[in-house]
Amino acid sequence: FSIVRAEERMLFPELPESPFPGYYFEVLNYGTTDKALAAYLAEFPRLENHQSHEHSHEGSEFLHVLSGDLSIFYQNEEHVLHFGDSVYFDASETHSYQGHSEVPTKAIVVTTPPRL
Repeated sequence: FSIVRAEERMLFPELPESPFPGYYFEVLNYGTTDKALAAYLAEFPRLENHQSHEHSHEGSEFLHVLSGDLSIFYQNEEHVLHFGDSVYFDASETHSYQGHSEVPTKAIVVTTPPRL
């Protein structure tokens, strides 16, 4: 059992050294030990003329859009998600994100470790 208070969360950029991070995230279950999943609140700024950073990681990923519009690039295809849309995918495949709306795009992101 682990509670994380809103005021305890910290905002991190996707890549600390990037002048134009593709997203910022807060770890919603920070400090929880022996996690079966990781949960984040992510914000995807609208980036004009900037390449989104492709990445991959073990396990699965679930994303639910809370506000704005978000492109997710997965297996060489762009998929546009809007408020209320969700996506689930194998995170070991290369993927990236890009915010598209004037309103900051926010989403809940949940990742899981690989299945054994």
